[in-house]
Amino acid sequence: MADIKELRSIELSSFTTMNAGISVIFAIIAAIVSAIAITLLIPEGAGFAVYLIPTIIVASFIISIYTSFSSGLFYNLLAPKLKTIAVIIDKDEIKKISTTETAMMVSIILTIHAILFYLVSVITLPLLLSSVMQTLMYSGQQMIAYSLYQLLTVISQPITIALFIFGTFIISFVFVLLGTYIYNILGKKDRGIILKLDKENNLTSIESIDALKLAIVCAIISGILNIILAIINIISGGAATTAISNIISGFVGGFIEFYLFAKFYNFLAPKLGKVKLELIDFKIN
Repeated sequence: MADIKELRSIELSSFTTMNAGISVIFAIIAAIVSAIAITLLIPEGAGFAVYLIPTIIVASFIISIYTSFSSGLFYNLLAPKLKTIAVIIDKDEIKKISTTETAMMVSIILTIHAILFYLVSVITLPLLLSSVMQTLMYSGQQMIAYSLYQLLTVISQPITIALFIFGTFIISFVFVLLGTYIYNILGKKDRGIILKLDKENNLTSIESIDALKLAIVCAIISGILNIILAIINIISGGAATTAISNIISGFVGGFIEFYLFAKFYNFLAPKLGKVKLELIDFKIN
C-alpha cells in the first residue's frame, strides 16, 4: 500500500551535521587527490600541496554547515507559505516526487542564496578587486587593472544583478522540474530510490540509503540533463567532442558521486545521527 507523504519540515541539527560529515569525507578525498596531482605535475609545489589539504577540508566544512543549515531553515520558513514537497512511498521505495512544488521550492531557496551571495559580494568584492588593482598598477600592469575595473563596473550594473537573480530562479526551476519528471518515469518502472525509514516520535529518520539504487537514478537523471545541455551547446556552435565528454562525465560522475554519498551516509548515520524529517500524511486543500 503506497503512502503519500508531505515534507513539512527538516530537523536542522541532524541535517546540518550529516551533510557536514559527508562533505568533510569528500573534501579529504579531493584534497589528497589534488595534492598528489600537484606533487606529480609540479615537484616543487609539494610544499603548497601540504597546505592545500587542510584548506580544502576546512573550507568545505564551513561552506557545508552554512549551506545545509540555511537551506533547511529556508525550507522550514517557506513550508507554511508554499506548497511543500510531496512523495509517494511504497515499501520504502520513493515512487513519485511532486514536480512543480519541488521545482518551486528548490528554485526559491537557491534564489535566496544567490541574493545573499550578491549582498556579501557587494561589500567584499570591491575591496578585494581594489587592492588587486592597486597592486597591478604599482607593478606596471595597467591593462590588467583596467580590465578588472571594467569587470567590477559590469558586475555592479543593476541589469547584471537582475539577470543573475532571475537567471538563477529560471534555470534551477527548469532543471529541477525536468529532473523530477525523469525521476517519476523511473519510479513507475521500479527504479526509484529506496530509503529505510523509521518513526521517532513525530519525526521520521532515514536509517539507511540503498547506494546502488540512488547512484543509478541520479546517474540517469544527470546524464539526460547533460544530453539536453549538449544538444543546446552543439546548436549554439559548441564542439561535439566537448558535448560528448560532458554527457559521459554526467553519467559516470553522477553514479560515483551519489554512490559514495549513500555509502558515506550509511557509515556516518550510526555515529553522527540519522537525518530526521517531519513527514506527514498528504492532505488535499
